[in-house]
Amino acid sequence: MGSSFKSARFWSAVVFAGLIAALLLVVAGCGGDDTSTTTKSGTTKAVGKVKGKMYVAVTGTGELEAGTGNMGMAVVDLETKTVEMVNIAESKAPHGIIPAVDSKIAPNTNGRVVTAAPQTMLLGNAQDGAVLKIDMATNKIIGSPAMPPSGAKLAICGMYQGPDGKIYLASMGDGKVYPYDSTANTIGAAVATEATTTSICGISWSKDGKYAYLVNMFNPNNTSEPGYVAKVEWPSGKAVSKIDNVTKPSPSGAPMSHQSQVTPDGKWLYVTDGIDGSVVKINMDTEKIEKTVPVGKEPHSILFSADGKTGYIAVRHEPDENSSSIFVYDVDIKAPLICGIALQEM
Repeated sequence: MGSSFKSARFWSAVVFAGLIAALLLVVAGCGGDDTSTTTKSGTTKAVGKVKGKMYVAVTGTGELEAGTGNMGMAVVDLETKTVEMVNIAESKAPHGIIPAVDSKIAPNTNGRVVTAAPQTMLLGNAQDGAVLKIDMATNKIIGSPAMPPSGAKLAICGMYQGPDGKIYLASMGDGKVYPYDSTANTIGAAVATEATTTSICGISWSKDGKYAYLVNMFNPNNTSEPGYVAKVEWPSGKAVSKIDNVTKPSPSGAPMSHQSQVTPDGKWLYVTDGIDGSVVKINMDTEKIEKTVPVGKEPHSILFSADGKTGYIAVRHEPDENSSSIFVYDVDIKAPLICGIALQEM
């Protein structure tokens, strides 16, 4: 990571999970290279407080192979730096996570930030495309998992609330967007769009809800094609434009552009770049890439607090190959910033 974090102060905490996840919070500060670390022994030098809870989809060892005892979600208390791992037997490589629509949602956050403790959490599987409805009081699944429509190649990468209040599933399996009905606990047919997408991970909307931005992760039929963002009218799906070269090509076919989020003021679209280990900042007015910020090995999800001042980025393989990290970014100070995560603000 090196020079990416000069001018940033940070702390890290080793937490338990099947994949030996490490929670690393980076809080931007003024001045030089001051750092503080929470070690395995528990010693800590505080550098400021971040309140709230983070809900993290945990895939566990084996990536897309279903495991036991190491898949589900983690609930992170950002102030105390404590982590509760919730193992879900039905989890099959969960990638998406979002509070159900009955939660108190902060505006302009695509349903990913709640202002009170959510009663129900939705967890989206990548392996079988199922949505698991979890009672947060008991950490148990409510009813049967919602399964994809017959014949659909749904592999959930991200989950977002659209302008109409419905939950939408981004599919990296077939490049389509699927609506999820939280009340009926059903997944509907894919939304028809003119955009040529093959593996969607991120969905974001303009602040007025008129346009959707579909982040195409990679093209399995052409690995030399860089990741891009397709802009469509919403909800008609009519193609409008395309933001090319959001990421570099991936000769190995590895995931590139991952999840995305528009800042609450509607001015900036952020896309995580899994192959280049960075976050791409796009101007919503000009649809031009404004900046690329290196953050670590493989960033996945990104979201912003309701006031737009803080960004949260989930990164795999940091600080080591078998760990994952969450980076907290002070947007005002413009320090570095960096997969499916949801937030309860206090």
